[in-house]
Amino acid sequence: MNFSKKTALLICLSVTLNCFAQTTSSTEKNRWGFLLKSNVNFFQTNKSAVDAKSDIGWGLGNFYAINFSKLVGVDIEAHVNVEKHTLADKANNFSLKLKDVNIAAPLKLRLKLYEELSLLSGIEYLYVASKQKEELKLQKNNILALAGAGYAIKFKHFTAVPELSYRLGLNNALEKSPTHDYDLTRSAVTFGVKIM
Repeated sequence: MNFSKKTALLICLSVTLNCFAQTTSSTEKNRWGFLLKSNVNFFQTNKSAVDAKSDIGWGLGNFYAINFSKLVGVDIEAHVNVEKHTLADKANNFSLKLKDVNIAAPLKLRLKLYEELSLLSGIEYLYVASKQKEELKLQKNNILALAGAGYAIKFKHFTAVPELSYRLGLNNALEKSPTHDYDLTRSAVTFGVKIM
């Protein structure tokens, strides 16, 4: 490599590092925080005689926000949700209450749209930890897609980020069993507040 090529390479490298340093310094640092959320669950079923209803669920957890730039970031979350569902089978004239304590781990891509308003999209792994009744069991391992929006409100010592999102299950929420011949699909509207 001759002198001119080396010089050109060093100039390119210097410009790249300088741009990276300016971008890094101008963005907020990666931050830890905690969140409180409320879930309104809906279950869709492929059998008209089956009706599923849910109480409002609550969740608590923490998250780690990684900022790649001023506009793009990723949120890694982990939280515990406590929920209750009632499943009614009109054809067989019975109802069953299901306790649903689950651990959720969403991975969210955050894209700043305007000022402090961000759009969210991602995927969530949900594990049902509560003990299930033998006659009807919720699926232990679940995958959900999610989309939503959040708005950062900055205070003197902390930032609060209210978020609204919709989650849709990508698998059957019930374990296969000879006692039933229908599927359930999880979905939920979630409102949460992050503090960081």
